[in-house]
Amino acid sequence: MYPTKDGKYVSIGSIETRFYQELLQKLKLKDLGQHDRKRWPEMHKLFAKTFKSKTRAQWCKVFEGSDACFAPVLSWSEARRDAHNVFRNSFLEVSGVNQPAPAPRFSRTPGAVRRAPPERGQGGRQALLDWGFDHNTIKKLGSLGLGTKE
Repeated sequence: MYPTKDGKYVSIGSIETRFYQELLQKLKLKDLGQHDRKRWPEMHKLFAKTFKSKTRAQWCKVFEGSDACFAPVLSWSEARRDAHNVFRNSFLEVSGVNQPAPAPRFSRTPGAVRRAPPERGQGGRQALLDWGFDHNTIKKLGSLGLGTKE
């Protein structure tokens, strides 16, 4: 992930050579040696400087339709409104709470939300017990207001 000029982020995952070469072409950079681990810090700095030169929206236009394994990092609100996610029904609302839809999705055995999400901290005491916390530690966490609501 790299920050952009507007303080937002983009991600790249161009591992295979052909995707990496397309990334370099879109960034207008020379290859520093994709598999030369000694040069990775230098490459990271160069990518960081380059991505910082444009806004996230500008980079999205540069990479639109490419196979460079590039994606904008979206906020929760942006992800829920993203056209691809809307088309795929990737988010749903249960008891007034927006949340990701169950995944993965299978045609013959579709996932389903079986109950409303818990209230903040609900079930925390039992979860802490399940994870091996002792009663004294849970009591101390409770006095701090951390995760012990039943």
